[in-house]
Amino acid sequence: MASSTPSNTTSLPVTRVACFKFHPNVTDAQKAGRTSAFLDLYASHQELILGLPKGGRPLNTPLDLTNVKREKGWDTGFVVVFKDDAARKEFDTDAGHDRLKNETDPLLEQVFVYDFVEQTNLGW
Repeated sequence: MASSTPSNTTSLPVTRVACFKFHPNVTDAQKAGRTSAFLDLYASHQELILGLPKGGRPLNTPLDLTNVKREKGWDTGFVVVFKDDAARKEFDTDAGHDRLKNETDPLLEQVFVYDFVEQTNLGW
């Protein structure tokens, strides 16, 4: 069976899902400040993205599914779409991104970042 993976995924848009769980001692004002700083960083690189990040706080809806566990405690999350993988790499290696990451990491208990390119049948 032929693979449904495009031969050149580097030219496709890259979608990023990012979620942040702050340490319990981090104040709401600190959380808001760090979140604003990330949104400002993306806004300053609009040439690399297809639209500003969209997201917010988690909606903890109950799941009534067998053996499904929902992670709790996430404070915020967003989705952003880069124009392509080169744009994602440029953003991730920007000095401002490194600086913001280094300032924010000590406040975080956990971070989830997942980058993907759209593929038929989710790549399978």
